[in-house]
Amino acid sequence: MTDLLVFARAALQHYDELDGVALAPFLDHPALLQPLGDGLINDTFLVEIPLAQGAHRAVLQRVNPLFGFAVHEDIEAITRHLQRRGFVTPILLRTRDGQLAVQTQDAGVWRVLRYIPGQSFAKMTPALASPAASLVARFHAAVSDLDHRFHFVRSGAHDFAKHIANLRTAAQQAEREHTIPEGFQSLTASIVSLAEQIPIEVPGPTRICHGDLKINNLRFDDHGQGLCLLDLDTLASLKLGHELGDALRSWCNPLGEDRTDSYFDLGLLEAIVNGYASGAKSFITVEEREFLITAALRVTVQLAARFAADIVNQSYFRYDPSRFPSRAAHNQVRAMGQLSLAQSIAAQRRQAESLVTSAFAVA
Repeated sequence: MTDLLVFARAALQHYDELDGVALAPFLDHPALLQPLGDGLINDTFLVEIPLAQGAHRAVLQRVNPLFGFAVHEDIEAITRHLQRRGFVTPILLRTRDGQLAVQTQDAGVWRVLRYIPGQSFAKMTPALASPAASLVARFHAAVSDLDHRFHFVRSGAHDFAKHIANLRTAAQQAEREHTIPEGFQSLTASIVSLAEQIPIEVPGPTRICHGDLKINNLRFDDHGQGLCLLDLDTLASLKLGHELGDALRSWCNPLGEDRTDSYFDLGLLEAIVNGYASGAKSFITVEEREFLITAALRVTVQLAARFAADIVNQSYFRYDPSRFPSRAAHNQVRAMGQLSLAQSIAAQRRQAESLVTSAFAVA
């Protein structure tokens, strides 16, 4: 962390001021930088400038190399559009040279964003469900008229057929090398069986989407109402089924991803679809709406396949060495958990789809 703080202070030297507040007098202040959040992708710091009238804050991030430098052009275009629409959003602050981010030789890419006061949460709760979904609907509505061609594109993240094929390949490799973990064959067979019942294509138009609606990527005010979306590197042109399918998969699973007994909570689903419908009726199509539960099932099976393939490949997902003896063991628990969640969605599909229909009938 010490070296990272050194790099962080060096990155800040590319900025003369942050939202009108001169930075130079405070660069050596010992409390200028503090770690912020527990994100797994970017390294994030709170910049706090002590002023007589109160602290002035900004957010400094070292951007994961997974994202190309051009991602900042996309963030700038979409956040400025959101700002014009009156939608609260982080805004990139420019360097003294007018750049959107800092490219360093030794420490990667750094950027500074306007700080949004409020609260973030690690876990979905019944009280957050409707406000979270309403916030996402307002975001989708706000960008529905924006024509933007993305400079940075992540390909393959939602390629369902490719992920199932990767799992089949991993299973064949494990069998050839006689490295099949106990229970792996039945796990793979169950995932593939479910996958064969799910449409490859997702209906509806391509839209500007956030791309990673984990609950901790949403910001709330002190009254629990949605303020804005955070961590905008994943902004992309996607089908709404990709966006909302993953949100439902994550938000309606009270137990999280490190359990084998995950389930799909219909109470959370009802609050979520009611909240989303309240702001989405102006733009969502009938085919998008009718596909929502299938979309949740599709994304869940896809993620189960990715976790299961990584039991063999051990090349993608991180693992927690304090709880699991190996990456393979952790990913086996994750894959079993997503399979359990998918089976729960499939078993309750009729009731879930009825909740969606009712939500949009009222909205």
